[in-house]
Amino acid sequence: MNLPNQLRCPKRIALGGARGALAATVLLLAVLPAFAQNAVISHAEAPARLLRKTTVFQAPAGVRLQAGDIVEAGARSVQIEWANGARFALGPGASLLVKDAGGLPALSVLRGWSKFATNAPAGGRLSLEAGAVSLQAAGASGILHLAPDKTELFVETGTVALSETDRADGQPLAVGREQYAQRDAVRPLALTPRAPRLFISSMPRVFLDPLVAVSSRAPAVAPTPLREVNAADLAAWHEAGPALRKRLVAQFAPRLADPAFRKEAESTLADAPEWRDALRRHTAARNRANTPLNYLF
Repeated sequence: MNLPNQLRCPKRIALGGARGALAATVLLLAVLPAFAQNAVISHAEAPARLLRKTTVFQAPAGVRLQAGDIVEAGARSVQIEWANGARFALGPGASLLVKDAGGLPALSVLRGWSKFATNAPAGGRLSLEAGAVSLQAAGASGILHLAPDKTELFVETGTVALSETDRADGQPLAVGREQYAQRDAVRPLALTPRAPRLFISSMPRVFLDPLVAVSSRAPAVAPTPLREVNAADLAAWHEAGPALRKRLVAQFAPRLADPAFRKEAESTLADAPEWRDALRRHTAARNRANTPLNYLF
């Protein structure tokens, strides 16, 4: 009698099912560490504002971050942590862009005051960009301030390798414990043995305390969508470096398809060359789409 294969080979079916379940388990175990390594908003005295792609979200502690996310602190500080122990805090009104949310922590400061801390060199590293400087921190902590006309760094502990992003021939400068570095818009990087009084008196008082790891206390939560991003959300980031501004324009240029956003961008963003180019390209593409084709028969 010709029986169906399923009836003639019950052991094969059972074995195949077991193999499928095993494969699914292996895949799940491979994926879980990736989620576990994502950067997380570990502490927020008030929910942060999160810009993901072209949408604005409300993000309390526990929100897992992705590469390309922009996090903005309101009137209170916000702390972010990575799985390797790197910690980064935004002062009131400060913002950052997450460049790597996984195993190689990296971010760009967009504006304001911030503080960072990393574990021993063998255990953790953090790459930062702020204005015209970039730094590598491992086993170090310090305070950053990005203003429209300058970038300031004070190293609390350890040593940080600091570079000027607009000087390809420049060698990294080692900034050690209690040293202060400043890069002005028109002057090269300068290093002094201590921070000036104005820097100390202006920084957020919360930065006097060390950054403590608290991510284990923040259960995972999803951000709450609020609205699409508008031009006013982007207008305050002119102090970002050219490469970062170009990246931001690439992320938010699709919003130019919205007439209301485009009108806002023409009045509030067009002074930036990157946005002028984006507006010009969008207008040219729209004109081509609206131009009737002439065929000769």
